[in-house]
Amino acid sequence: MTTISCIIVNYNKEKFLKQAIMSVVNQTMAVAEVIVADDGSTDGSRELITSLAHEYSQIKPIFREKNLGVAANRDLAIRAAKGELITTLDGDDWYLPQKIEKEFLALQGSTEAIAFSDVQLVRSEDEPIVYWDNSDFAHLNTKERLRCLAHWSGSLIRDMLIPKKLYIEAGGMQHGSNLYEDWDLQIRLAAYPNQWKHSGILGVNYRKTDSGLSTTNSRLRHIQAQYQILMSNQELLKEHIGELDFWLAMVKLIVRVARSALGVRSKLKRLRLGYP
Repeated sequence: MTTISCIIVNYNKEKFLKQAIMSVVNQTMAVAEVIVADDGSTDGSRELITSLAHEYSQIKPIFREKNLGVAANRDLAIRAAKGELITTLDGDDWYLPQKIEKEFLALQGSTEAIAFSDVQLVRSEDEPIVYWDNSDFAHLNTKERLRCLAHWSGSLIRDMLIPKKLYIEAGGMQHGSNLYEDWDLQIRLAAYPNQWKHSGILGVNYRKTDSGLSTTNSRLRHIQAQYQILMSNQELLKEHIGELDFWLAMVKLIVRVARSALGVRSKLKRLRLGYP
């Protein structure tokens, strides 16, 4: 039988971590291995992980001696996983109960395809903000997938169920890249002819917190990270979507930079004039 490993990464998310771990433990389809990779937490997360590992034999703790960053921590944990299929989760997010079962069924026995679900953005208090229906992505061919990802400016597909061997072949997550590392990986995965299968359900609750990387980094830092990812994948993208389409994606990114700068200037002007 095909085995599944779920890799949960954590750094000082003790407040939410038990919910994340138990959402995997309590899946309607059993997960053989739940790797919880803690990246040098100092908030009591390690004691919680150790306690849950004593209670549930499928939980496998990994404790980093120093903080490696989310991409390196996740990549090394995935490479240590024993499952043929892997999926991931951040320590402050959680799965819906049927997430893994429905994605596994969507694969229809294939060990080459990639399965994914819809995502819901929620506030710290679990209050829903927006629902992302990702089903259309399953109907795209390789060129269309890459064009969609190159021009991305909204939600991401998250926490897919993918073959570990494909993850390794695609190069995994790039160490040191702690913003949009999942988008970078998706671009490289989308270049393969493997099918992408939608589960038909909401699978992941993605929590927006004040301490998350997406919140604590500036708008300019986000755009710089997106620029770097497009440039690092430019040869792959040009090959599949063409040079013109690639540079169009870059122009859209530059426009976002300009709008961001104008927004900052406008805010500063209002403050100088005494407006909120």
